[in-house]
Amino acid sequence: MNCQSARELFPALLDARTAATEHLEARAHLAGCPDCQREFAALRQTLSALDAMATPPPSPRLRQNFYAMLEEEKHSAAGVRAAARREHRASVWRWILAPALGAALLVGGFFTGTRFAGQTSAAGEAATKDQIARLQKQVDTMTQLVGYSILQQQQNPTNERLQDVFAAAKSANPSPKVLDDLITALAYDPSANVRLRALEALYTHADIDVVRNGVVAALPREQNPLVQLELIDFVAAAHDRNAASALERMSQTETVDQSVREAARRALAQL
Repeated sequence: MNCQSARELFPALLDARTAATEHLEARAHLAGCPDCQREFAALRQTLSALDAMATPPPSPRLRQNFYAMLEEEKHSAAGVRAAARREHRASVWRWILAPALGAALLVGGFFTGTRFAGQTSAAGEAATKDQIARLQKQVDTMTQLVGYSILQQQQNPTNERLQDVFAAAKSANPSPKVLDDLITALAYDPSANVRLRALEALYTHADIDVVRNGVVAALPREQNPLVQLELIDFVAAAHDRNAASALERMSQTETVDQSVREAARRALAQL
């Protein structure tokens, strides 16, 4: 086993739940490789420091913020339901008009092909019929894709996205796909509640580089003060120096909420 293969198994070797009889090749390589031993020791020290990191006490504004978010989500849910009803009515008309339009195109194509066939050879008539068949197939495919897209939008409201985040948060050893989904939700989901829950799920994986990088990338993009404060708490607890430039800008931008600017200044002092 080479160094790269062994290092990929370091997280498993550091996991107390891994049996001593597992990954014997990696253990044997580690016992005889000084470079891997140094990297393994550094990783163990980092994990120990993260485990010893004190859990920050809940903010005194937690209850107030929760009820404010709850009201926001109620209004958001009402808007989503109204939009869904409008989209449903529009989708009905799409499903009615799309086949009708396809049929009109086919009829027009048929008569055009018939007239053209009367003036050309039998080979030209066969080519025209083939073109009409391809047109029918394209219309059917486009109709199916439009319907599928509408259905996906209607079936993924905020509460279902929250359920997806909850499910991902329950995983003690998430896969790279789960972490990517959580980071994507943190960066792009339109609901502040979903973004907050995604960040909460990522807290337990702050030792992973891609998680810290995703949180730092989301920091300058976030506009909601509640989410901004939680992002600042995350990078401060992780002592991530990569967030320094974003925190500096936030602390000096007048359009940023005053409490967020103050939190950014405190976080800078902790990095």
